[in-house]
Amino acid sequence: MSDKTHLSKCAGDKKEWSLYMTIGNRSSKIRQMPSMHSVVMVALRPIPMKNCNIAQKRLDEERQTNREVLNEVLWRLLQPLTFKQNPSAGSGYYNVLCADCIFRRCKLVLAAWLADCPEYSDLHHLERHVWLWCECPKNNRGDHVHPDKLHLWRDQNLYRKLSDANTKADDAELSSCHVHQGFNTIRHIPCIVSDLPQPNLLHTMQIGMLDHLQKCIFHFMKTHERLDKYNAIWLSMPAYHDLTPNNKLY
Repeated sequence: MSDKTHLSKCAGDKKEWSLYMTIGNRSSKIRQMPSMHSVVMVALRPIPMKNCNIAQKRLDEERQTNREVLNEVLWRLLQPLTFKQNPSAGSGYYNVLCADCIFRRCKLVLAAWLADCPEYSDLHHLERHVWLWCECPKNNRGDHVHPDKLHLWRDQNLYRKLSDANTKADDAELSSCHVHQGFNTIRHIPCIVSDLPQPNLLHTMQIGMLDHLQKCIFHFMKTHERLDKYNAIWLSMPAYHDLTPNNKLY
């Protein structure tokens, strides 16, 4: 799991980009106990400098460099999952001492990655605001007019081959799929890339669904002429900790 984190409101633009790991088959009760240390920070990813007032060509080069640096860090961290650097490891199975004092043959597998949508775009070398699972164009998202129109599922093996070939035709095909050119660590790890994204409670429920429900309530109140009462309640909400009270109509 990974995401950028603001360290302090009073420290200006100070962030850290942490990457955490945990064991997938632990119970949620154990995972949520801080004393168990079931979630461990394994790396601090580099935060690129902000690029302002530079030419578009230079900006694209800087962004490509940032992607390469990010993938180099991920490659150094996740390389053991490829089982290529240690020929004696065979197929990647290891003798692991389990809790019942019995050794078992186990294999490390990257099963999930908890993050938000912009984070997934960076990890998978995709452009922003595109689907992670299929090649639906940006302007066709949420198309309710043609719901039966199907789009191709993203083929990570194809993206890897096109990126390795590095020709103008291959780059154009990647661009048509909203994929950035260059090496991507996730595509070289034995896992199902489309299964890695997992729901993020903050962005899926508290930000996404809450905003959706509020819009539904807004139109409902407007239809039944109760919007004035709703706005009166909205403006009467008191301040809470560092959240300022509302001073505008919803």
